[in-house]
Amino acid sequence: MALKQIQVYVVLSIALLLSSSLLTERAHARVQALSFISEHEGTADLYLIDSTGQNLRKIDINEAKKGGEHAWSPDGRFLAYVSSEIGRTVIDIIDLRSKASRRLIDHPSRNHSPVWSPNGKWIGFVSDRNGDRQIYRINADGSNLKQLTRKWDNTNPAWSPDSQWIAFNSYRGPEHGAGNFLLYVMTADGGRLRKLGKSALAGCTWSPNGKQIAYATKSLENEIRNILVIDIDGNNLRQLTRLGAREWASSPAWSPDGQWIAYAFQRIAQRPAPGEALPVDEVFGDSAIHLVKATGGLSDPIEIANELSLWLSPEWVPAAFLRVSPSTEKQIIPWGRLKQH
Repeated sequence: MALKQIQVYVVLSIALLLSSSLLTERAHARVQALSFISEHEGTADLYLIDSTGQNLRKIDINEAKKGGEHAWSPDGRFLAYVSSEIGRTVIDIIDLRSKASRRLIDHPSRNHSPVWSPNGKWIGFVSDRNGDRQIYRINADGSNLKQLTRKWDNTNPAWSPDSQWIAFNSYRGPEHGAGNFLLYVMTADGGRLRKLGKSALAGCTWSPNGKQIAYATKSLENEIRNILVIDIDGNNLRQLTRLGAREWASSPAWSPDGQWIAYAFQRIAQRPAPGEALPVDEVFGDSAIHLVKATGGLSDPIEIANELSLWLSPEWVPAAFLRVSPSTEKQIIPWGRLKQH
């Protein structure tokens, strides 16, 4: 066979392989979706959106006072979420098939930040029932409550993929490092506590392979919060976002395929003058959901949703829910209509 013909076949083969790869990536991208709770017209609703920023869908869970924090069961059937009541916040669970709901955490205190363990057995959460915020664990059926941390101020728990470890943010006083809120890990029963990174303020998330943790960190000088990644042995720290002054990244969530990290983005619209008190919605602009590549170093983020209510906590939707839920096909909402609410 002539050399020229061989080169043509090679070029065609490479083109076919690239085409097949792109089709596979696009098909996979359609499967991935994010959820968030945003308030419009006085009610907070659960929404789903593709990782491409398309196909906004509303999931009816028949509650009006939901907070932004929520957690999916690994099988996609149940959703744990924060519900506000007078003087307290509680945690409820809803069966997304039957729409039946039940109270998981009912205590006269602030209870928030539910996180469902990947093995489906436990739900971690934060409560200030004993003073400072502490991390607790409870069986998914509401039994066997266990307190995991007992001093300092601890928040933003995140499960490791094998359900054996929990990463979290902890305030341990100014003598423990700049920024005060640091990144810690502990076992699922609260043991083997270990400091991992500095200035971890607004959430953390494990990589699907369990080898790294991404977390939101802050700069005290210019009010920037960025997303950083660190190996679980404390090495190989790298920055993924490069936000400007008064820009905040928070609530990072690592995608199931390991390729992306979603996070909530906010910008400080105006700072109060000394002694002045401003409503929160005047200090901050609307929230948005951004994606950034989890591999490599600094890269430009992709915005997939904007003009949302404050304090978003984006979560990746289990593929099992997308396969079985008819509501994800029946309630397609034009993005512009949501923004007009």
